[in-house]
Order: sequence, then C-alpha cells, then structure tokens
Amino acid sequence: MESENVEIPLVSFCMSTYKRPELLKKQLLLLLQQDYKVFNIVVSDNDVEMSAKSIIEEINDSRIKYFANSANLGMVNSFNKSIERAVTKYVIMITDDDPVEKNMLVDLVELIKHYPGFSIYCGFKRPGKADEEIEKINKDEFAIEMLDPQKTSHIFWTNCIINRQDLITCGGMPEYGSPHLADHAMMALSGSVNGGIIMNKIYSTHYVHDTNFSRLNLDSYLRGCTGFYQHTSNFFTHHKNKIKIEKIVIKHLHKWFIVMSFSLRHFYYKINDEKRIAEINEFSNEILKLNYMRGVSVKYLFKKIIFKIKTIIKFI
Repeated sequence: MESENVEIPLVSFCMSTYKRPELLKKQLLLLLQQDYKVFNIVVSDNDVEMSAKSIIEEINDSRIKYFANSANLGMVNSFNKSIERAVTKYVIMITDDDPVEKNMLVDLVELIKHYPGFSIYCGFKRPGKADEEIEKINKDEFAIEMLDPQKTSHIFWTNCIINRQDLITCGGMPEYGSPHLADHAMMALSGSVNGGIIMNKIYSTHYVHDTNFSRLNLDSYLRGCTGFYQHTSNFFTHHKNKIKIEKIVIKHLHKWFIVMSFSLRHFYYKINDEKRIAEINEFSNEILKLNYMRGVSVKYLFKKIIFKIKTIIKFI
C-alpha cells in the first residue's frame, strides 16, 4: 500500500494562556479556519491546574499541541516556552484573544516562497505606500524602518511570521520584568539578523476587553519603557547604525507613551475610576523623569490639558 504524502507544517502559532478557557476556545476555533491548513498551534498553559486542557481535548484537532507548564512562568517566559516547543521553521506569536484574518497564512507563506532567506515576514501599515505593496528591508535598516512611527504607523506581532532559529538567536521574547514593548523589541531584533519583508497590509489587531493585561497592570508600564530602551540599546551597541537606531527607539517610545497613556485615561474616565487615573498620572510622571523621555513632556502636558478640558465639557 502506497503511503500518503503528508505535508510537513512550515509554521506554528505560538501561544501562552492563563485561566481564560472561553477566550482560548474562541481563538483556537478561529485559527483553525485559516485558508492555509497546514500549520501547528503550540499552546503553553501557564495555569498549573491545566484549565486549558479540557478545551484542547474538546476541540480535538491534531494541529493543536498542548503543553502544561510545571509552574506559572509569567507571560513572557511562557511565550518563550512555546517558541522552544515549536518544531517548525517559522513561528507566529499570538495571544489567546487577538483575532486574525482567515487569509493571513496564505499571504505570508506566499511571501516566504517568493522571498526566501529573510528573518521576518510582516503585515504592517506603511504610510505613503500602496495597499499590499511589498518591500525588502535589509538587516541594517530593518529596526529603523519598523520602529520609526513616521515610516510604520501600525505594528502588531501577530501580523508576522518569524524564522524560529533567528528568533532564538536574538534571545526570543525579551524578559525585562514587563511584557510591554517586548513584542516590538522581538520583531526589531529578529529582522536585524537577516532582514525582513514588509507588506502594507494588516491581518490582526489587538482585541480590547476589560480583562486585558495592559489595563489591569499599570505598574508594569515604567518597567516596559526602561526595559525596552535598555534591551534594544544593548543589542545594537556595536551596530553600524547605532546612533540612528537609538534616536528612532526614543521616537518610538515617545509615540507609544502618548498613545497608551491617553487611551488608558480615556477608558478609566469612562467608568469613573479616579484611583486608576491617579495611577496613570503617577507612572506617567515617573516615565517623564527618564532622560530619553523628557523630549515628549511638552506634548504630554498639552494633551493632558486638552483631555481635562474635554472631560469638563463632557466631550469624551
């Protein structure tokens, strides 16, 4: 009897989950609807009680590879365990709640076939570029092109397929005490190994809900800001474009700080949570004390005044 030709998966979705079985179930069922069918999903369960196991058993799809962590490793280390557990050449980092378009794998795998040898294949929003325009970015320019908010206005890790070995070479997802911006660092560093392909198209966005980590862990923003700056600075210490990259990193941090600070204020103002707004003011003031963040202080104070005026006239 002639054996069937079984196609070997090229890519794995790498995921960490913690006590959110219903969100996980919805996400897994969505991922399994991808038009490109040959892939794995590596789930690292950060719950020692294995609350995700019953969901995987219920779905019963051989493409889902379930692993229970022996202890709660923290979000970043659990994601890194998923990278370690993947056996495919490429990985896609994904949360247990962020949706993706059904055609994402079809498009990004096609990029790999047409442009082999790069470290990362991305769907980013690139102002001034035509829809679905494809760019080849060399390794020396990738971090600059990706992190400059004027060149790339929207980045999200789930829009990227990354060469697993290149990602491991860079140390995986950096653990500096906060997950904030760790995904941005991971993408920038990976693309600096062998360059990247960018398509001007978005396949996934952040799913906003009341239990988002970013809304509930306000004490992690300062660590995220300092960790990202120090990690990228250390990585590019001997890079020929070191000075230019450092300027772009600071520019990236300035935009990130303004966007997240006021989106959080907007959310907590809507639910009248004055305690949380005070926390936002507190960590924002601490971030602005950092030497490389002082350049955004005037813009921050101006936006804060405008925000206050809008709350008074009930315009928000």
